[in-house]
Amino acid sequence: MTQQHPVTADVYFDLALLRKNEGFVAHRLDRVDTVAELLQGDTTDSFDRLRHRFVSAIHALPAADAELLLDIFALSPETEGVPRLQERRRIHGKKIERRIDTVANREPAALNQLASRLIRGTYPQSPLRLDVPEMHNGIIYETISTRIIVENRIWTKTYEHYRFVLTIDELDWVNVVRSYDGTVFPDPDGAFKVNTRPITGAGWNDYFWHLNTARTATEPMRRGETYDLRFAIRPPSSTTNNPLTLASRAFHERALLAIIEVQFIGDIPDTIWKYSQLSPFARPTEANEYNSATADHNGIVTLRGRDLHGGLFSGIAWTWDQG
Repeated sequence: MTQQHPVTADVYFDLALLRKNEGFVAHRLDRVDTVAELLQGDTTDSFDRLRHRFVSAIHALPAADAELLLDIFALSPETEGVPRLQERRRIHGKKIERRIDTVANREPAALNQLASRLIRGTYPQSPLRLDVPEMHNGIIYETISTRIIVENRIWTKTYEHYRFVLTIDELDWVNVVRSYDGTVFPDPDGAFKVNTRPITGAGWNDYFWHLNTARTATEPMRRGETYDLRFAIRPPSSTTNNPLTLASRAFHERALLAIIEVQFIGDIPDTIWKYSQLSPFARPTEANEYNSATADHNGIVTLRGRDLHGGLFSGIAWTWDQG
């Protein structure tokens, strides 16, 4: 079964969007909340300060990648004010004596490196520097993105995206634990297959085994490599269609950037609230002036958290009117 993954608030995606049209300018940065929040140290920070931080993160990369990114984001003297990405690629290609398509092919790897720098805060002008030791399980989760789809009060599907770096020599699989029943569909274009096993009275273990390039056999993941695990979950056909009122995640290992989204299609809840890093017993049961939230024009409510860990819960909850 093929699943179409929606666009979630992913740093790499936002960077790819930001490079288009006029590049890194104020009105385009306003369109990519994830990047803006990573650059922002204080709500009063000016655009010039955010721009300096962005340039600082780019300069923290290898010289060839930095030169490429400065050009495509319209941040170099040669490309500043150039309103089209294709023209900025042409300018960079002339510098390095390469064709435009070669320049475009080099951009994804450079954008991935920049996303990692922004998430970890490992550049000189970073507003937040995180000390990232090697985790006991050998994984650094750079981003975890979750989108839960609720149609007319009923959960219909969930999309998950885990981007992580391996910090040990080899690892065959990663494990995601869930408390609710569902069928898992790995991204058909991805590099993982799933093996699901029930936990007696407690939920399900989803073991995602890494595949080789040909997708014909499993292959260990390697130290220092970045991996993208994407999958969808649908409720089983036998599930009782009770209205959903909670979407939460517990992060046992550190997630440097975690994004939880709930998209409401049809009915919109009467009240919505968010919470972060709480025990199951401390989770709020109603909205107040500090935690209340609203859905955007697409019916999406978003929670973003930095450096979440320790098995504490973060999430979004809501109530439906009785009509």
